[in-house]
This record gives sequence, C-alpha cells and structure tokens, in this order.
Amino acid sequence: MCFLGVSPDDVTFVGVLTTCSYNGMVDQGIEFFESMKYKYQVEPGIEHYACMVDLLGRADKVNKAMKLIEKMPIEPDAIVWGSLLGACRTHMKLDLAEVAVEKLAQLEPKNAGPYVLLSHMYATKGRWSDVKVLRGKIKARSVIKLPGCSWIEVEKKVHMFTGGDNKGHLE
Repeated sequence: MCFLGVSPDDVTFVGVLTTCSYNGMVDQGIEFFESMKYKYQVEPGIEHYACMVDLLGRADKVNKAMKLIEKMPIEPDAIVWGSLLGACRTHMKLDLAEVAVEKLAQLEPKNAGPYVLLSHMYATKGRWSDVKVLRGKIKARSVIKLPGCSWIEVEKKVHMFTGGDNKGHLE
C-alpha cells in the first residue's frame, strides 16, 4: 500500500494486527501497533487494543496484555476483557482470569459465559471449593446459562435442537 502511495487506515491496521496475532508475529504486531499513531497518524481505537491483547495472549504474554489494558487511554470493553480471558484459559492464568471475569460481570452482568469458563478452569485445577463459590455467585446474580442450540435442514425443513432436547422442532 505504502509503495503505491496509499496510507493505511484504522481498518487496515485491524487486518494487519489480526494477521500478526494468528501467525504468531508478536514483534511485528507490536511494531505495527506502535507505528500507527506516530508514522501513519492513525489513533489506535478499542478494536486495535483488542487485537493487541489477543496477539499478546496467544503468545503467552498474558501479563504483558494485562499491562497494556491497564495503560489504555480508553476504557476496555467486553471484547478486550474477553480476549484476555480467552488467553487466560489457554495458558491457565487463574489470577488474571478472575480479574477478567469480574470486569466482564460489570460490563455484561447477565452473560454466563465468563463464569462457566472460569468454573471449568477451577475444575481443571481441582479447585472444587472455588467452583462452589463461583456457582453461588452465579445463582446470587441470577445469571442464567442459555442452552446451546443448532439447526439442521432435512427434506427442506429446518429443525432446531437445544441442549437437553430429545427432539428437534421446526424453526
């Protein structure tokens, strides 16, 4: 792009940072992120920070991702905290997972997903008392885990199945 005289914009950088993240190109991703503002006059937005948290998290640099979140000039959203939580799950960083779940609970109080993920992490580590405490929090906050669902088309009819269902019904 630069060779053709076209300057990258904020959308371009989301693509570049995502590519770096998925390909383990941590140093290059950091370099691109840092060049956004100073070289290309593109102010990093929440989506760029989310990409960087994902990039660092995938590379097992979860503590560095947390430091980035703490230094963000804008308030982290659920996507940023969700990226951190996903990295914590992958690398079993329970201390930071707990922080991410609390932040997500503030942003999305009825979303059961973060609680379920943290509960599974506790169970994996054999921390059954923590599982019990967390389930108590879920119940006290009236958080409901919606069942998973899927659809299938059979003979030009769409059938929906939900977790716990023993038969599908037309959607």
